[in-house]
Amino acid sequence: MARVDNTGGAGYVIDTGTGAAVRTKLNQIAAAINSLNSGSGDPSIDSAFQPHIDTGTSLLRIRNSGNTGYVNIGNISLDNLGHVVAASPTMTGDVAMNSTGFLKVPVGTDAQQPGQVGAPTAAIGQFRYNSDQNRFEGYKNTGWGEIGGGAGATGGGTDQVFVETGQTVTEDYTLSAGKNAMTVSPTINTGKTITVPNNATLVIL
Repeated sequence: MARVDNTGGAGYVIDTGTGAAVRTKLNQIAAAINSLNSGSGDPSIDSAFQPHIDTGTSLLRIRNSGNTGYVNIGNISLDNLGHVVAASPTMTGDVAMNSTGFLKVPVGTDAQQPGQVGAPTAAIGQFRYNSDQNRFEGYKNTGWGEIGGGAGATGGGTDQVFVETGQTVTEDYTLSAGKNAMTVSPTINTGKTITVPNNATLVIL
């Protein structure tokens, strides 16, 4: 840890002096640069765009362009300084989006659905838009299911008359507790099971 002071010159300025004095100042400057001006708190000698590491908080900070204060860049104790990476980030805290625009979710076909051959592993909590089924869907412990808003009643123009369903049961499925269900003439693949809990009703048309 090292920072410059006013010995032998103000901050990073080197005053005219003896060889020993100049060398001492140069060594001080080199040590500060080598440690990225590290020390507890913010430096007392500042200049615009000057970076430093606050060893008390592990924060990498930089002086703003107006030389009026420091702003945080990131935490040096964390990978990527604690920033979200561009590809497949994992966030461990809550995410708030204060926007009036939109959030774009992944869009893919049936074959690209996580859990299918060649696709990523399916996991509880995943959310996507299925472009083959024209619906939003989410993954829970019993498999993928529709999330309202993407494939409710539909029809020509603004009609909302028809509810379209898939034609084949490819995975085991258990009706949710306290729920009834209906489906239209599905094909149930060999070895796949539909479980209807007690006090629940499944209507197959």
